[in-house]
Amino acid sequence: MGPARARLVVFAAVALLFTGLLPQALGKAGGGGAVNPQVAGICSKTPFPEVCKSTAGRHATKYPVIDNLAVLNMQVDAFSKRTAQARKHVTKSSRTIPPAQAQALTFCDTMYMNTQDTIGAAQRAITFKDTGTAKIMLQLAVQDFDSCDRPFTQAGVPNPMGKFDKELNQMANNCMTLANMI
Repeated sequence: MGPARARLVVFAAVALLFTGLLPQALGKAGGGGAVNPQVAGICSKTPFPEVCKSTAGRHATKYPVIDNLAVLNMQVDAFSKRTAQARKHVTKSSRTIPPAQAQALTFCDTMYMNTQDTIGAAQRAITFKDTGTAKIMLQLAVQDFDSCDRPFTQAGVPNPMGKFDKELNQMANNCMTLANMI
């Protein structure tokens, strides 16, 4: 495979990842591929079961026992990774948008950085099965990335992070539900 073709394949994979189609293209969880039945059963009790299955289901092989705690850990890990992807998208988007949106994106980046910190605190609390602290940290994470929309609304400009914020909100709600189950 030549360098130009390799770049094209990488570009296509990145495009699929950002559109949310990579799991489907690879036949992984959430895209018609098999999801561990125990993960699927636990995810079915969350507010957004398809999001749970497509994100947590990818990590089932890493856990010797699949229970509520394991699925919570899977979902929080996926939540953390998706927040990191949101921050990368902020950096990429800020290069090509008008100044008003770029300024608002800087605020979003700060909020996503705060979200990453609170997710880390939630992960530590989960390790100690401190569900009260975990839920508080997850609620703080939701408040942080929900704040991202505020400067866009005030400036009357579209929020390029809307898709990320919606998915992060769904993942956070799943995490809080799963925390209630342990």
